[in-house]
Amino acid sequence: MGYDIRSRPYPLFIGDLPGDIDPMVRVVAVEGEAWSLPLLREKGTITSGDLVLGWEEGLNSALHTSVIAKGRDVGNVVVQRRRGAVLDDVVHDVTFAFVFHAFFPDGVIHQ
Repeated sequence: MGYDIRSRPYPLFIGDLPGDIDPMVRVVAVEGEAWSLPLLREKGTITSGDLVLGWEEGLNSALHTSVIAKGRDVGNVVVQRRRGAVLDDVVHDVTFAFVFHAFFPDGVIHQ
């Protein structure tokens, strides 16, 4: 309970932590690049090349309390790729910055 508001991951994680972002900040990861949820929440929509990332409220954290309905709102993320006038859904991951950093140590996290 309260995992997603911790300042650090549980001690079971023994890897390096990212140096330029709080390790427990949620990020949206797409193909080795990531955007922080606070940034996406602030902007609402981010366009990066042909990618369009969107955020809207309405999704509770399953890691905040033992009752998901009472969890804090972390929002819903949609990632799409623009192909002309069409937007196609893109596989993405919403995870913590430390997790992204573990899999993509040279990856970029936009804040």
